[in-house]
Amino acid sequence: MKKQEILTLLGDFMSWMPPKDLEMLVDLCDFQKYKNKDIILESGDKKKKAFLILRGVVRGYVVDQTGEEKTVLLRSRGIFVGDADGLFSDIPQKLTIESVGSSAVLMFSFEEFESLALKHDSILKLYLNSLKEAILRLTYRVQSMITLSNEDRYLDLLEKNPAFLKDTYDKYVANFLGITPVSLSRIKKRLKLDSINIS
Repeated sequence: MKKQEILTLLGDFMSWMPPKDLEMLVDLCDFQKYKNKDIILESGDKKKKAFLILRGVVRGYVVDQTGEEKTVLLRSRGIFVGDADGLFSDIPQKLTIESVGSSAVLMFSFEEFESLALKHDSILKLYLNSLKEAILRLTYRVQSMITLSNEDRYLDLLEKNPAFLKDTYDKYVANFLGITPVSLSRIKKRLKLDSINIS
């Protein structure tokens, strides 16, 4: 993707940012495309990288003691993604982040982004907004896992971010919701039957 195309696309996300600051941000980034299951950032990495999703869906997972992958995050277009451990501490990142289907991202050094944010108000605003969004998402995820039923968590995800369900495999959605693929299948069948009975 050419620089002007990226600037135009980012202008849709960040229309409030002055063009010269938007260009500085793009100059900081590398445009990268990924195929399904390509690793974008790997567990154990110390490079302090983050990225903005331009197209597609990504998932972040950890591998538990039994060797099973546990999906911690699912993110789609317009969201900044990184591993908090890797970005905000001196330890390697814990998450492996991979593409679900095809995706395109703008990859950048988090330290360079922070440095730029300290010099330019609009980039600082972007940085702070991204942190606020991450905190809100994390807080909501914890609350929903504690207070909502399996079905309500699925319905909530369907309402808040249908892109996850459209572009993501059911096994990842189920894992993200903390349920088995069989349970998710039952929920979907039940909801489908309910909608048929209503109409």
